[in-house]
Formats: sequence, structure tokens, C-alpha cells
Amino acid sequence: MPGKLSAKDIKDKLFDDNLDLSLCELEDVPVREIAIARRFSILDLSNNYLTTLPPNFATLAQIVKLDLSKNQLTELPENFGDLKQLRHLDLYGNQISRLPLSLGQLKKLKWLDLKENPLTPSVASIAGPCNNSKECQDCARNVVKYLANVAVTIEEEKLRRLTDAQESEKVVVTTEKKHKKKKHKKKNANKDKITNEGDEVSAQDDKDNGLVKETSLNEFHNKNNFSIGGTCYSLCQIFYQAVLLSIVIMLLAVLFVAVFPVYNYEKSEEFFAYVEKHFDFPLKGIRHEIIKLAKAFPVIMEDWINTAILYLKELYNRYFNHTGKLLPDGYKLV
Repeated sequence: MPGKLSAKDIKDKLFDDNLDLSLCELEDVPVREIAIARRFSILDLSNNYLTTLPPNFATLAQIVKLDLSKNQLTELPENFGDLKQLRHLDLYGNQISRLPLSLGQLKKLKWLDLKENPLTPSVASIAGPCNNSKECQDCARNVVKYLANVAVTIEEEKLRRLTDAQESEKVVVTTEKKHKKKKHKKKNANKDKITNEGDEVSAQDDKDNGLVKETSLNEFHNKNNFSIGGTCYSLCQIFYQAVLLSIVIMLLAVLFVAVFPVYNYEKSEEFFAYVEKHFDFPLKGIRHEIIKLAKAFPVIMEDWINTAILYLKELYNRYFNHTGKLLPDGYKLV
């Protein structure tokens, strides 16, 4: 059946140490059947319909040369770096945009072709062309080194964040202990104060009467202050609502001046002329200024947004990205 290979079919395609499964219309890699043929080190899966590689593909650890060109692969499995013996890798003509970080572990990789893939700009610039043997060798060396460095950068950032989190937790615990200790001391002090006050109650009868009167007077003043505060609060509310209503009326008036001529130009001109004549208010000039401002508004907003984006990037790089640079395209902390 097209696209399906049995263990016997795969065995028939094994020549010495070369297993040739190209042009077999494969949509999935038959890893289990391939694993039975243990005596090969070269695997050719080119010119098929592969879109992904299964996670257990990395169990074929004996592969030295792997050809996956002219398929429809969009990515490689994250454990692809387990193919430690791999020296030659052909990924020409696929749909790969991002390479797994584990590929940086392939220290024996000496040849790599990534042409005709929609790589991220950072990886594409590192990979470079692969039009001859030397360029493909440089591609392998540069990509492996680059991905290894990215993996180290991410691990350092994760370790830094973990350390910061632990330090923050220590600070919180220390603060809570100090707060509890302070609260305990305050509680003991209050108990001592209550005891001392209880011992002096019998000698303070006359003073207590004076305190009662003073307390009543304080309550009276507090009520009056509360009343005054309530009055101020009400006046502030009225003022706030009046300002808000004025702004709404102003916005409606601006909208009316700008939109009315669109629906009835002649009537609007008569209305504007009447207002300017009897109230000496330049409505036409205001309308022209509103239109001019509306036309300039998108440009102003675009400049403001671009400035805000640059400021936020600078702020992020200064206070959050302690490595001094952003992570490469397509890679992030997990």
C-alpha cells in the first residue's frame, strides 16, 4: 500500500549500511519497523510527505547521515539532539522556521543544509548559504555553536529568576517574623499598661469625671467635623459632576460642528453665519481647526505609539532583561 511499509519492505530497501526510503510516499516515519534493521547508519527519507517526526525518532541513535530533504516538515522534535552520532543532516526544501535547542548538542555534526526553509531571521543569518561543501560545513558549525549558546543563555536566565524568587521569599519570611515579634512585644506592652491603669483607678475618681466631660466635648466636635466633612464632600461631588457635564456638552458641540455639514451643508452654513453674526462666535474657523486636527490625529497617534514602544523596549532591557539583550527570535523561557 502506498505510504505504508512493512518490516519486510524496509529490509528489502537496505543495501549494506544504507537504508533508502526516498520516494515512498511516506506520511509518517515507521520508526519501529526501521529499528528492526539495525545494520544501517545512513537513512534517506527524502521526497516524501512527512510533516513531523515522531518523538521516538531519536531512538535511531546509530544514524550518521540523515536526508530529510524535500518533505513538508515544519519542525524537528525537541529531543533531536539525542542523535549523537549524526554527522550529515540535509533539511533542504522543508517548512522549518525554528530549530530545537537540542540540535546544539550535535558536536559531531559536520554538514548541514537549511536552504529553502522559512527560518527566523536570527537563525537564517547564522546559517548562511549552503551552495558548496565548505558553506554547508560552516553552516553546521555555526548553527550548532549558536544554539548551544542560546541554550546556555536561557538556562542562566532561568537560574537567575529562580535565585531572585528564592531571595524574595526569604525577604518575605524575614519580614513576617519581624512583624510577629513586634506584634508580640506590643501585645505585652498593652497588657502591662492595662494592669498599671487598673491599679490607679481607685485614685482617679475626680479626674474621671473631668475625662467624661472632655470626652463628650470631643464627641461633639467630631460630629461637627464629620458634618463639615460631609458638606465638603457633597460640594466636591457637585463640582465634579458639573465639570464632567461641561466636558460632555463641549464634546457634543464639537461633534455637532464637525458632523452637521456632512449631512446638510447649506443648512449648516446658514446656521454658522447666524451664530457668527449674532453671537460673534467663529464657528467656521473652529470647524476648520477640528478638521485639520482630525486629519493630523492618525499621524500624531502613530508617532506617539512608536515613541511609547521604543520607551517600553528600553525599559524592559534596562530593568527586566538582565542578560543585556533580548532572546533570539523563536526562543523563550519555559
